Amino acid sequence: MKITCLAMGLLFSVASPLVAAESLVIGAEDDWYPYAGTVDTKPKGMAVDIVREAFKKAGIDVQFQSMPYARCMEEAKASKIFGCFDAARNSVLENQYLWHAKPLFKAKILIYAKADSTEKGLTAKSLEGMDVAVTQDYEYGEAFDSNPKIKRVVSKHDVQGFRKLLNGQVKYMVAYEKVANHLFAHHKAEMGDKFKPVGSTAEVGLYIAIGKNFPNAAKYIERFNQGFDGIVKDGKYKAIENEWK
Repeated sequence: MKITCLAMGLLFSVASPLVAAESLVIGAEDDWYPYAGTVDTKPKGMAVDIVREAFKKAGIDVQFQSMPYARCMEEAKASKIFGCFDAARNSVLENQYLWHAKPLFKAKILIYAKADSTEKGLTAKSLEGMDVAVTQDYEYGEAFDSNPKIKRVVSKHDVQGFRKLLNGQVKYMVAYEKVANHLFAHHKAEMGDKFKPVGSTAEVGLYIAIGKNFPNAAKYIERFNQGFDGIVKDGKYKAIENEWK
């Protein structure tokens, strides 16, 4: 009997860390490289690394599910997953989700025209009345997102929007600078030197949009805040940034 009890005790002591381990499922956009994209069937990108390492620092394992951004945000809103990244906070989204304290990173949103354009210094207001290519459910800064006078021509992917600009279906395309640069390099023959930035709508912080009804959301947000601060202090954040320059 003593031997049996001892064996059971040992088994419990080995198993208990597994029972106590915490894990979260988070949605990662599948087509927004170099921040988040699907590469060889797996989520990859700077934001993926930041989110993973911040939660790891907080002692939480993260499982990523790659999916289109619109679906990702809907699943987070319904609290089917903990959250979705990368979202730019605006007046529409602000009260639909919960948010962590500091942005994962900041990014410039540029206005693109064809390479022969002579325009410069355009803003969101400059786009009023114009046909502008956008990607479904993306955020482009408050001044753009809240302006109903901009004629949005919606595509499911950034590359489709740039093709509309190339083919003359729209006058402008708005896109995040690093994402656009990746597309130009990846589709070099088609669009490598065909566009130029002629203005900007905003520079925004990108976040995980967190389901308001996700169980223990407040606790996990606090753990993420602690982990994020931790990787900033220990240099891991800077190392990730340098890796993705």
